[in-house]
Amino acid sequence: MNSNQSLLSWILASQFAAILVVCSKLTIPLGPIPLTGQTLAVGTIASLLTVRTGQKAIFLYLLLGLLGLPVFAGSSTSLAALFGPTAGYLWGFFVYVTATAWLLNNRKKGVLVLFVANLVGAILQLIMGSLWLTVSNQLSIPAAFLTGFVPFLIPAVIKIIMVVAVVQLIQQRVSLPLGREGN
Repeated sequence: MNSNQSLLSWILASQFAAILVVCSKLTIPLGPIPLTGQTLAVGTIASLLTVRTGQKAIFLYLLLGLLGLPVFAGSSTSLAALFGPTAGYLWGFFVYVTATAWLLNNRKKGVLVLFVANLVGAILQLIMGSLWLTVSNQLSIPAAFLTGFVPFLIPAVIKIIMVVAVVQLIQQRVSLPLGREGN
């Protein structure tokens, strides 16, 4: 990647990190783990950007929170969010973006391909978040999955449908300047 592409990658990453911040403010409280618009943004990031640029967007988002800016759901910041009950979901954004963008690499992004790739990413992120609940809330694995996975499956599918629709619209109107990576 030359210096112009690298700069463009960081610019796109920062723009999509800002979109993620805005989407994090769409929150419905559901016990220790809220239902948020974050994964809507993460799926869009994963579907439109390369693996590395998507990872940069997530990195920037988490860094903003670590620096104390109220970017996370419920305007929480720093260590409370990054190591509390929601930490597994936040760190799972890397897994979601990496898996989904990798699955979409060099593929035509039709409706079914977008849906399946995002479903894989979302499930991996929910698994990571649920497993973290066994540490942060001292839940058994079955209890963690009943708390942090099962209630979010239907909302995840709804958000994925929204991601597919948004990505299809964007692809029809805009050509993002970064091609797919070979990784």
